[in-house]
Amino acid sequence: MKRILCTQCDELVRIGRARLGYRTCLDCGESAAIQARSSWCIAPVAHKQGATLVTNKADLKGLNKYQS
Repeated sequence: MKRILCTQCDELVRIGRARLGYRTCLDCGESAAIQARSSWCIAPVAHKQGATLVTNKADLKGLNKYQS
């Protein structure tokens, strides 16, 4: 397998990560994951339904039953 360089910082991507399809090094991948997760929210939507992952802020505002 040829060497894969990180698309963010041009460091060498470990062979195991590259085989899994990742094109970023572990540090850049972690930074991207933290940034993506910062916009997620888990909200209780219905009484017995449990929690739902909400990624759109407009949807989250619409779920607030106490907001008039």
